[in-house]
Amino acid sequence: QLHQWQLLQQELKYGVELPQSLQEKCRNAFTSASFSESKLQNDVVYELRAAGLDLEEEVLLGSGYRVDALVKFSNGRKVAVEVDGPSHFIDRRPAGSTILKHRQVARMDHIEVVSVPYWEWDELKNSEMKQHYLRVKLFNGQNCKSNISME
Repeated sequence: QLHQWQLLQQELKYGVELPQSLQEKCRNAFTSASFSESKLQNDVVYELRAAGLDLEEEVLLGSGYRVDALVKFSNGRKVAVEVDGPSHFIDRRPAGSTILKHRQVARMDHIEVVSVPYWEWDELKNSEMKQHYLRVKLFNGQNCKSNISME
């Protein structure tokens, strides 16, 4: 949590910093935290690949955050895809830690963040619908190459 506090100080340009040695210890503790891939995450990554997108999984960013997938486009645009299960929400509203992560990744790493909430994904019945959903999310509804109906 001290690493996230330090990121907040940098993000808001408060000029308050931990001593360098403590910053390094906090970052090391933050980045060495274990992670696990869920069935939901594996399904989303599978469909991203099936849609022909260039991506890396479980990418450690400069901020110290790890994102589920990083989609890279030929024009240099990068989008972090975060597969957000039930623990990321309170009554279908993003939890504070999820909001903080998405904001800090966007501001500190200069990477757009797209969230895939579990309940939206669970409603998609087949691969075509899932890939269409992902294209819409990644292209903000514009330049979507698919005309598959979501019905």
